Amino acid sequence: MLELPLFPLDLVLLPYESLPLHIFEPRYKKMVKNAIEQDTPFGIILKQGDEVFRKGCQVEVSKVFKEYKNGEYDILVKGTEPFDLISTKKDGDTIIGNVEYINLETEGHKTGFQELQDTFLRVLLRFGINTDLELHMDKQISYEFLQGIQLPITVKKDILDINKESDRLLLINRIFNNILKTDIQSDNGQRPEA
Repeated sequence: MLELPLFPLDLVLLPYESLPLHIFEPRYKKMVKNAIEQDTPFGIILKQGDEVFRKGCQVEVSKVFKEYKNGEYDILVKGTEPFDLISTKKDGDTIIGNVEYINLETEGHKTGFQELQDTFLRVLLRFGINTDLELHMDKQISYEFLQGIQLPITVKKDILDINKESDRLLLINRIFNNILKTDIQSDNGQRPEA
């Protein structure tokens, strides 16, 4: 079990996913400053009302867009590892989580991975993405297929809640198959979100 500073937000971040953040609260300004200066991670965890989800994602600051004179930051973080939240404690204003990391297994799921690749390719082609396909298809793990795709919090929560890569491959494949079954244009002329 390891200790990790936590940033509770009303969102779910997945491994390999990037997220821009504006940091303005004093307790989080200090946490982010430490993360930048010491090159250490922190965790993003879903908080809705008083309820805190028991799984989260470790993040690293991948880019500092701006550091303000008052200590605020505009940063980009990238999800690295999912974790189970075992317990929390306070260190001043910072919430510290006792976490156990979840192994990101990638071996032994060749069939499920190939099926997901095939479905993902059909999704790309359906939405007119037909150049640089090698770049889009160069994936090693289920989470990578979700980069840049907007999903509802409940769906992302379900994905993060799955520890086994084989089960995650099945769920993401179902999501992509549902996308393929929907009309490309929604009522307001926008492309639908998954």
